[in-house]
Amino acid sequence: MSMKGLAAPREATGFVFVSGTSRDCLKAATAGTRVTLPTFTPPWIVVEHSLERVPVTRWPGRLFRARVVPPVTDEERAAMARAAGGLSSGAGFTRAIAVDLLAELSPSVLFGPHGDNVIRVLEAGLALDEEGARKLASARHPEAAEEYHKAWDRWLVDQPEGEHYRNQDHASTLSIPGAGPSRSPIGHGFSLIWWVVTKSAQHRGRARSFTLDEDGDPALADPWESALSALLDTAMACGAPHLSDSEAATVLSTAWHAVFGPEDV
Repeated sequence: MSMKGLAAPREATGFVFVSGTSRDCLKAATAGTRVTLPTFTPPWIVVEHSLERVPVTRWPGRLFRARVVPPVTDEERAAMARAAGGLSSGAGFTRAIAVDLLAELSPSVLFGPHGDNVIRVLEAGLALDEEGARKLASARHPEAAEEYHKAWDRWLVDQPEGEHYRNQDHASTLSIPGAGPSRSPIGHGFSLIWWVVTKSAQHRGRARSFTLDEDGDPALADPWESALSALLDTAMACGAPHLSDSEAATVLSTAWHAVFGPEDV
């Protein structure tokens, strides 16, 4: 059957995040170029329609403003129909076989107006070694967990579904997807910090960097667990400064300043 009768999806413009797990054709791409999948098979190129929806699960990465290239041939129309299979009209993203990369953006915008500070914390976590983890762990303020929890509760006040999650224990929270359009005060930032610290522990940690949690799954052990908490504290203080007063921000950033100096974030 000819595919000419299939309606082409509306032109979609949005955002594409490229990381180490992306397809090779995207990894080598630059702004101002067209990227077409070498074979019209999954994984498709996913264009998110809003910044809040961009899935950032690996670091580092690059962010592009992108436009879906409409299909022209029968083969392209068939591929786009397969890519769109099962998607509702409100999915919030488009699967594509080709995109025009309109511009490269700083990935800091994914973490809010203070995203540059969050990136500095991410880079510190990515470079962390055992000695640095021990220093962060030992310098963490005893009241930091409580201030981190309070900042989450303040953020939840302004989220459309936030009330359901308030007054719970958020001392080690990374994200609350159900609270609103954003997963956290800094998008995927907290989850990414967990990811980079876990990778550092795997690559540079000594024996017993991991333990088993109550479900029997691997989990960070100290000093890495406490170092992670210290970096999460810092990201809260410098990535969402409106959620903590000056005294709380000092508590949250105590470990960071003790290890990296007072002017780093």
